[in-house]
Amino acid sequence: MKDLISNCFLCGEKALHVAGTEEAQVMQCINCGYTTSTKFTGKKETNEHFQKLGEDMKNWAIEKNGKIWIPSIITLPIGMLYPINVKKELKWSFASMVEIPEEDRKDFPNPQGGFYDKKVDTDNGKLYNTFIEGMSVVNELLKQKALSGGE
Repeated sequence: MKDLISNCFLCGEKALHVAGTEEAQVMQCINCGYTTSTKFTGKKETNEHFQKLGEDMKNWAIEKNGKIWIPSIITLPIGMLYPINVKKELKWSFASMVEIPEEDRKDFPNPQGGFYDKKVDTDNGKLYNTFIEGMSVVNELLKQKALSGGE
């Protein structure tokens, strides 16, 4: 199957990216931020992958078109865009990737050995009302990084 862009089943915008094969397909809307895949086919009550999700994801999940749709988590070298519960309402937060001070690295062990030198700073995330607002900021940050030579 060729990758394509279609109208989103949830928000209606022509922002739904469909990729993969019939056996393993992923659908990601870059407007509303919801995603689904082959493993989320069916109903919430009977889908084993849905049952493993955290409570917020379960609460925000939407059944539509024979699939269970959940909010996306986008992890990039510059940080992470993720759904967040703000007074029982779905919002989006972008947390930058930051350097861990040398003296604190002992608190961040790497399973492969040694310690991490960077982390996603979720304590200082910036809030957005919509996914597309957060994605616009991420896009600008990526452009800035590319223009600065990746530094």
